Amino acid sequence: MSDGLPSLFRNRNFILLWCAYFVSAIGDHLSEMAILKTQNALGSDVNITPMTARMTFLFMLPFFLFGPFMGYLADRLNRRRLMLTADIVRMGFMLCFVSLTTYFAPLSTNWGPFIPLGLVGIFAALFSPARSALLPTLITTDQLVPANALIRCVGVMATVISVGLGGYIADHYTPQLAFKLDATTFALSALAVFFIVPPKIVHETKVAQPTVTEQLTGGFRYVFDHKRIRQIFFIGTVFWFSAATIRNVVPAIVKGAYQRTSYSDISMFLVLMVLGMVAGSLILTLLKDSLRSEIAITWSLIGAGLCSAGLAVSALLPIAPKLAHALGAVSIVGIGAFGSILIASYNALLQRIVPDRYRGRVYGVLDVCTISGLLLASGLLGIPNWPGLDKWAGVIVAGTALLLMASGFFGLVVRLRDTQGRIAYGFVRNFNEFICRFWYRSHRIGPCTVPRSGPVIITANHTCPADPLLICAWCTHRPISFMIAQEFSNIPVARYFVRLIECIPVRRDGQDAASVKKAMRKLNEGAALGIFIQGRIPKPDETVEPKDGVALLALRTGATVIPVHISGTRYTESVARGFFVRHRGEVRFGQPVDLSGFSGKPTREDTAKATATIFQAIKKLGEKNKKGE
Repeated sequence: MSDGLPSLFRNRNFILLWCAYFVSAIGDHLSEMAILKTQNALGSDVNITPMTARMTFLFMLPFFLFGPFMGYLADRLNRRRLMLTADIVRMGFMLCFVSLTTYFAPLSTNWGPFIPLGLVGIFAALFSPARSALLPTLITTDQLVPANALIRCVGVMATVISVGLGGYIADHYTPQLAFKLDATTFALSALAVFFIVPPKIVHETKVAQPTVTEQLTGGFRYVFDHKRIRQIFFIGTVFWFSAATIRNVVPAIVKGAYQRTSYSDISMFLVLMVLGMVAGSLILTLLKDSLRSEIAITWSLIGAGLCSAGLAVSALLPIAPKLAHALGAVSIVGIGAFGSILIASYNALLQRIVPDRYRGRVYGVLDVCTISGLLLASGLLGIPNWPGLDKWAGVIVAGTALLLMASGFFGLVVRLRDTQGRIAYGFVRNFNEFICRFWYRSHRIGPCTVPRSGPVIITANHTCPADPLLICAWCTHRPISFMIAQEFSNIPVARYFVRLIECIPVRRDGQDAASVKKAMRKLNEGAALGIFIQGRIPKPDETVEPKDGVALLALRTGATVIPVHISGTRYTESVARGFFVRHRGEVRFGQPVDLSGFSGKPTREDTAKATATIFQAIKKLGEKNKKGE
């Protein structure tokens, strides 16, 4: 395993890509306020919403039109050179931006001045899939989540700088200065990309070279053939539709509901959004892989919807402008934070599950899907000539909030229903996995060897009260019912979870025949049963002999026995405290224990020998941990 963030910051190629994205992200937004100034967007009789929507529409249109082709190029050509080309051409466009605006303005009063943004967008569409496909080749798989979060973080930091600086320049200087600075950012990005030295990738031997058409359609086929990827694309499309809608109407809300009338006021409110994105990226970086991407995606949609509802309230309710501005500011920060977590999470998930040979084309298709949502939102606001559109900004945001929350809750229900059809169990399992990864800092050594079906007994050494949680966290494909001390099943909070995972309470006097019969019945029904072979938690350096219960149940029911060794936890005298202290739990699953030499009606001697065999398998797993095998 890597050592997290320090290893990323020692990776020269990652740092260069990080820096390239930082300066190019500044260039993506630096000129926006300057372009609006050329159109007198803050005039009292001017609707600013259609202008911002047209800018977004034209800049993002190339992502939709050329996304698959750009993804094809990212899979077929040198990704570093593609990024260099995109930066150099964008630099040239920004140096000539004033001349281009003058040239295109006569073509259309509403659209002509913004056409040069479309030209810049063509090469931004080339840069995007090449960067996303290049990143996984520069780092290790377990670094994908923090790497994407860091890139998202630095991207939004760049947006803070560019939006704030762009607003200041628009208020105090001529637009030409913004365009020249924009060109400089793309030159610096090209310089950083130039020094990246990607490792050589050994591709699989191909039997026959597919045609260009087959290459282009291959990305679509790959997406359509994988349900999980289709779901990610749907979520991305919904989010970008919503994000574009909110971003396009924010200037109108600032201008109307908050009564702020300078370009700096508008840009600084957008800065709050990207500051929220920084916060979201930092949170995800600190969590690392504690929160699974699927879970982060679902709750980010719901969180973004709730924050959007707060923004709508600030625009619609008749409250003082200062109070409305404060509520809107908090809401926009939340939208940015949840949006950043969502984007980084689905990028990391895609990079993890999509093979390198398809990755560029899949990202090209992703651009088509997400940008179609963005273009739909921007087109609905910018293409028709809506009279008094700015007055409806709050209502538009309210509808967007409902869309986000509905998508999030629908995804939550679908995902939890996939967990053995039990929503409550799925929620608890996901929460337990997060706690074990983040608070207990646990990880699994090797694969989980628990069979997906059939009767099985998972038996382990007992080190702390959190041991059952650690085992469940790293055996995600089926529920495990544990045999637990009866007194724990009567604790008010614990009682709910005991019933949820169908645990079997056991009396400590050793005369509880009813619990043994219930355990045998569950195993005969094909369940998975967890039992700690020593019966209780031994003190440090204390030797506790194994009990015969595991062997007896296994021999009588024919259940498979999976040994597990747990290490890295902290012993506590208090059972309750053991759930709250931090551990570094390591869980190692072993191969099934061979009990074929014992009969189904074992004698006391057979049972004792089987117990010794099982316990020895557990101890061997611990010896492997010590040796680092």
